[in-house]
Amino acid sequence: MQRPGQVSVVALDRGERLGVLPVGRFPLTITSSPDGTRGYVAAVLGSTVTVLDLRTLDVLDTLQVDRRGDPGAHGLAFIPAP
Repeated sequence: MQRPGQVSVVALDRGERLGVLPVGRFPLTITSSPDGTRGYVAAVLGSTVTVLDLRTLDVLDTLQVDRRGDPGAHGLAFIPAP
């Protein structure tokens, strides 16, 4: 059985690992907001999207995604609000 995953947050300028955050089972797709303050991790087996605060290294929310015949959450696109 696939266990929950983890995401390492790394400082871009130093390459130093700042922390590790828990995410859903089998994290497959990761994206961030344009300003770099939020991260989004889609986990296909758990069919979740974990929302991360990349400044405070907190998990803000975990969204359940209905499978609707698909394997689970596995793709992300960041579309800013108008």
